[in-house]
Amino acid sequence: MIIDIVPISSLRFEKVQYYSIYIDHKPLTEFRDFIKRMAEKDDCIIELGEINRHIQRIGQKLGAHPHHFKSEDAAEALPPPYHYFESDLTGAYGLRLYCIRLSPSIVILLNGDRKTALKVNKCPHCFPHFDLARKLSKKITQAIVDRDIEIDEENKEIIIYDDYELIL
Repeated sequence: MIIDIVPISSLRFEKVQYYSIYIDHKPLTEFRDFIKRMAEKDDCIIELGEINRHIQRIGQKLGAHPHHFKSEDAAEALPPPYHYFESDLTGAYGLRLYCIRLSPSIVILLNGDRKTALKVNKCPHCFPHFDLARKLSKKITQAIVDRDIEIDEENKEIIIYDDYELIL
């Protein structure tokens, strides 16, 4: 899989710039795919709105600090651990949006779904998205250590050097 990391221009806030990824040049980023799929499900609309409010609040006021994300192995998820969905009448565990928090000002929003099992590795809906987030997080972290990718905290930018290709 060839991964392209791109900024989401509509999600550039005072405290956080959000990014997403294209996989193998698909027409939608992973985050757009999540929004599109969840918006088509009647039972997800309220929870999708709540996740969007968290994205905006973190971006505008709070900053992307660890306690605003659910830590799940090498990746994170939204909504924050202190949030519980009141709208979830299905007996499931609510929507999960997997992401990679690179710094207090840079977050890569990926994909997700409704979590239907207590453990993510037992959830057929969320596990593929979680697994991608985990693998990608490890790959990006190693690329930062190897100096193939740089984080410009001041300008909220991810700099990928020309000779580096992010492949999973």
